[in-house]
Amino acid sequence: MKRRASFEGSSLTEQNTRRMRLQANAMLNASPFDPTPLAKFILNLKQKPANIDQNDLMAVLEVIFTNLLKRESLEPQALQWDSLYTETWSLLLERIGSSSQVETQMALKVCMSLIKGEAESPVVEGDWPIGKLKSILEILINGPERTIVLKEFGKYTKCLDVLNLAIKFALELAPTGDYQHDTIKAMNYLSLVNQLDLGKAVLSAQKYHVDTNKSHRSFTYEKARKKLNKIWRGIFASSNGIDEDLHRMVLVVLLERILPHMEDPIGVTDFLMNSLHEYDGPIALLALQGIFVLMQKQNITYPDVYEKLYQMFHARVFTNKYKSRLFYLADIFLTSTHLPENLVAAFVKRLARLALKSPPKDAVIMIRFICNLLLRHTGLQKLIRGDPLAEQVTDPYNEKEKDPVKTEALNSSLWELHFLQKNAIPEVANAATFINNPLPIMEFDLGPLLDVEDSRIFDDLLKSKAKQYMLSYENTKTLALAKNDTVTKHFDLV
Repeated sequence: MKRRASFEGSSLTEQNTRRMRLQANAMLNASPFDPTPLAKFILNLKQKPANIDQNDLMAVLEVIFTNLLKRESLEPQALQWDSLYTETWSLLLERIGSSSQVETQMALKVCMSLIKGEAESPVVEGDWPIGKLKSILEILINGPERTIVLKEFGKYTKCLDVLNLAIKFALELAPTGDYQHDTIKAMNYLSLVNQLDLGKAVLSAQKYHVDTNKSHRSFTYEKARKKLNKIWRGIFASSNGIDEDLHRMVLVVLLERILPHMEDPIGVTDFLMNSLHEYDGPIALLALQGIFVLMQKQNITYPDVYEKLYQMFHARVFTNKYKSRLFYLADIFLTSTHLPENLVAAFVKRLARLALKSPPKDAVIMIRFICNLLLRHTGLQKLIRGDPLAEQVTDPYNEKEKDPVKTEALNSSLWELHFLQKNAIPEVANAATFINNPLPIMEFDLGPLLDVEDSRIFDDLLKSKAKQYMLSYENTKTLALAKNDTVTKHFDLV
């Protein structure tokens, strides 16, 4: 009975939605315009009756007001619905600040649609409702954690007019004081800054949220860049004593949004080095990525970078969501053929040892990575020809040594790959067989492997067809052999 009642409730909600749409169409087509049904819709948005879907109601109001904003003929009746529009906007802002992520995202969509409608049909020529956009950002920053909704807002910052205003408001709405005193607001603010993309893809697309408005098309990269650097200086000044979650987010913002457009990249050197040496896991990895960018673009050298990179390869890395970034960075750091062989040999042995206890996906990546390193550094191919472990008393490689140069990896062998050839997962076993044959001419592209999900290997095994063998298809009912069996043609059972 309860299940039936829920179906009836769902049906009633759908009926109310259809009724609302019909009423909205009738109201928009009526002459003269009668705002009475509109007032009822707004009342339902305010009171939230259980039999009306609030997302559908907001969608209906979006259609109504975007149509009304386009109608120049309604100017004499503007006072009739202008107050209703103001009330609706206030209710939509409340929805953006609600605890429901679904309602918040829908309210954000409707608000941005109404901003577009106002800007394209302004009461005053050239007017752009910038105050409404600022009120949205104020609620997103000052409310509960809004990381998901701010990512949704990031779709609109791909438009240069919205991006220009969002950068301006990010300066004005920056939290005052240290972030450690209000971590939720700080996280929301950093999530907003992380949506301010000045990359080439966004700038070259020349996309605008409002097509017809010209007054806010004065976007210039240099002005936006200066404001973005000012935003970073505020973030850096407020980051004292923050927890690891905020520290990680600060690094993400720095790497993805600030560093490519920074006026003085050398200024973040100490911050990155402290993050690298004082933290482990994702924070150290993100700091390492920043250091690599500075090494590559600013021609700076840093001590102990390879030692720290070597120490990042441990069993816990397989549960780290940034592990693909680690493999990617390690591949780039170890690209140079001028690195000492004993240093690269330590990475080869560490990867081989970790492959023994890693998930199948990661084992395949590390095996391919080992092959690439052997191709770059041909002197390391003697590790393949080294004596297998069965013929040695001990493996000279010391995996507990933190300094890769002192691990004695160059005197060891890749017995781990021989062991992996007996792995139960065929893809892992097949990958490890490369040492039995001449090495390939070209390196493996690790990019596609880094995007593979852990479940894909198992799914591929399920889909693969096993080899079929000829079997007897006649079911015998006695102890005698099957009819027409080859044995019965030549022998008689006595």
